[in-house]
Amino acid sequence: MALDILIRNVQIADGTGSPLYSADIAITGDSITEIAPLAPNATAEQVIDGTGLVAAPGFIDIHTHADIALMARPEHHPKMMQGVTTEVFTNCGLGFAPVNEEGLAIQKDYILGLFGDDGNANHPPHPKVDWKWRSVADFLERYEKNGIGTNLAYLMPHGSVRVSAMGMAERPATPDELETMRSMIAQGMDEGAWGLSTGIWYAPMRSADRAELVTVCKEAGFFATHQRDYAEAIWEATRESLAIAKEAGVPVQIAHLQMNGASNAGRAGELLELLEGAIAEGIDVTCDTYPYTAGSTFIQALLPSWAVDGGPDSILRRLSEPETRAKLVSDIAGFPTDWSRYAVVGVSSDANSPYEGLTFPEIAQKRGMSIAEWMCAVLEEDNLKACFVSHGAHENNVREIMQWSRQMIGSDGLHLPGKTHPRLYGTFPRVLGHYVRNEGVISLAEGVRKMTSAPAERLGLKRRGVLRKGNFADIVLFNPNTVIDRATFDDPLLFPDGIPWVFVNGKAVKANGNPTGDLAGRVLRKTK
Repeated sequence: MALDILIRNVQIADGTGSPLYSADIAITGDSITEIAPLAPNATAEQVIDGTGLVAAPGFIDIHTHADIALMARPEHHPKMMQGVTTEVFTNCGLGFAPVNEEGLAIQKDYILGLFGDDGNANHPPHPKVDWKWRSVADFLERYEKNGIGTNLAYLMPHGSVRVSAMGMAERPATPDELETMRSMIAQGMDEGAWGLSTGIWYAPMRSADRAELVTVCKEAGFFATHQRDYAEAIWEATRESLAIAKEAGVPVQIAHLQMNGASNAGRAGELLELLEGAIAEGIDVTCDTYPYTAGSTFIQALLPSWAVDGGPDSILRRLSEPETRAKLVSDIAGFPTDWSRYAVVGVSSDANSPYEGLTFPEIAQKRGMSIAEWMCAVLEEDNLKACFVSHGAHENNVREIMQWSRQMIGSDGLHLPGKTHPRLYGTFPRVLGHYVRNEGVISLAEGVRKMTSAPAERLGLKRRGVLRKGNFADIVLFNPNTVIDRATFDDPLLFPDGIPWVFVNGKAVKANGNPTGDLAGRVLRKTK
């Protein structure tokens, strides 16, 4: 058999967590045709010397917000360059399909700041994003038509179905509204979604009652959840997630599991005991985390319910009314929050761009305002698209949760204009370079497993996540001695070092450290 690609003399981290071993890898078409020491006279159209490198399955990012970025910029450099070959989105319930016309208009105005492109007044519309889809099938077909550099697996967002059924109303759903949501989810599952994501920290999903959450999660058969709280109330929030999973009878993935606030320092072990207890009761729970102690999202997520009710137009109207704005300033000023831990990112307005990366107090002082006054100003000036990075987690908790066998790696990266959180560019090489090689928190084989077979098994992706004969040739080659993230909070848009080759479905999308431009990704649909 004629080989297309032959990788010689490489160390194999097969994704299962087993010890590394030496072999050659043969690729024909989109698949691995052999992993073994091959004869010296074996030839291929392309031969790559893997001496000193590790071959791993392409990384599967279980928690992403690639929705519009992957459509608008299909080579997907921030992820492809760090070895990601499959993106799993939507997460946190923040997405765009399935949806009706009213719901899509709300989502575009309310959450598009998380995606940093197309529809933003500061960015001209991209021709590859036409915003004409309504169903999951329509949405996924856009990626196939345009081509994509990585594979994708789609989770339906609770937010889009909720606003399609009942707008931005901050209240529980009626039976008719709930039936509309259930029907939309059922259709989306038939069209290839892998489950549902919820974000019950965010408006208006935070107004969902137990009956709504159990119904939508049961219909999807699997849910990933941004919990109601990750700080002082994390214990109550986690018990809620577990109760929903138990009542719905479905697996749950707890998204970006971190423990914020001073009272949670050093308490990861207690939280993991809670999860292990749930597993003993028959609840199927896993989690994902990113290797940082800071999070990031959009600023309007910090607003009280009364200010958000009715959606983006209502928020902006309230900001324009002096008395209502004064009430909002008063409410924000009363929040028991250390704003010095919050830095603004993802801004585009002339009023705020010069201060990107500075903390809220620093910007407020420079602009001669209180912090609450500036927060209202930036929401208005950046048309609800401004985001923030907040430093509130604890390094010892990050390490302990990473060591849990049912944890996997997810970037939660946001594709923002200007600065963003460095996790978008650095998550996977940071695990391999910092936490595996430099700190020894987990082994190399275990780190690779958490990036590959663990998420593949969690979703049920076939022929991916493990280097094995007959599997699809999603492969990353990295140097275990030099792989490292370069993105920082001050300079977050830097590609990593030590990852010379990335293959998606047998095609090199990164060769000798450089992108090839090949759009070799596929839409991965769940089938019954």
